Amino acid sequence: MTSALKTLTLIEPFRIAHGTSATRQVLRVIENSHTAEAPFVPYYGEDPEQTLAVLNQPVLPATLPRTAMLAMNLLRHDIVGHATGQKLGDAARARLGAPAKTAPPPGCRSFSIPTDLDVFEAKVRGVASQFRVLKLKLGSGDLGLDIATVSVARNAAPEAHLILDVNGGWDPVQAPHMIEKLGYYSPALIEQPIHHRHGPEVWEELRANVPGSAPPIFADESVQTAEDIPALAPFVDGVNIKLLKCGSFDAAIAMVATARQHNLQTLLGCMIETSLGTTAAAHLAPWVDWIDLDGHFYVANDDFSGITYDAEGALVMPEGLGIGATPRA
Repeated sequence: MTSALKTLTLIEPFRIAHGTSATRQVLRVIENSHTAEAPFVPYYGEDPEQTLAVLNQPVLPATLPRTAMLAMNLLRHDIVGHATGQKLGDAARARLGAPAKTAPPPGCRSFSIPTDLDVFEAKVRGVASQFRVLKLKLGSGDLGLDIATVSVARNAAPEAHLILDVNGGWDPVQAPHMIEKLGYYSPALIEQPIHHRHGPEVWEELRANVPGSAPPIFADESVQTAEDIPALAPFVDGVNIKLLKCGSFDAAIAMVATARQHNLQTLLGCMIETSLGTTAAAHLAPWVDWIDLDGHFYVANDDFSGITYDAEGALVMPEGLGIGATPRA
């Protein structure tokens, strides 16, 4: 097995509450014709070079960094899938049973925090001609800009389902007021309104302070693994599941199962990564309520082909075994 880092050049800077990025890095692990990927995210604090050094040791340690753990898990699944004639999603089917729906949720496109609302409005209008689920990054530090962002998007895409992703950018005092104000624009859900450093007691207070008519509230960074779900389940309506957060495809399956046990909705997300990474995550799409799998759209040097979306924004999976993504020619 070999491992390497790949620097992703973004088509344009991507701005969220945690900061702005013009490049990102992913870890690649390769064995013969099999390749798997896991992304590095700045706010998780893992050093790419140190992670690579760990994987290049003669004997791997018992505990791997999160990124290395995910890449190795996906590599194993890809090898086994090709050897047994199965796709990655078959592992989910074995644990979760047949999907309840005949088709996965509609595709979603995300927008970083805007710097020019006129340009942003034109982008939203254009994207909404294909996608009917739009994710708006908020938590800019300017509550007026956050409200204006949602207002402009709703005007540009009156029929779209709007997911409002705050990335923990509001404090516990601001959050109830913002949730109430933004309810006017009928968002589909509001994701991670408060910082993940706040424990269940702050989420309980938030729930008590928002009106009963508030949009569904989802936890993202506050819920890393299935074990985190029970403590927050009484105070949220859903959870965001990402392969990197929980560290493996198997752990993501466990998150779906645990969310179901607590009657929570699920949103399947991704990081900024290539089509190799988003395609791996997409194998869980039939078992969730919402998907946000567009990280590869922001990568100028995406070197894999995998999931696509049709003219109506519906997810189209590749036909291959294992992960199913293939290197571009």
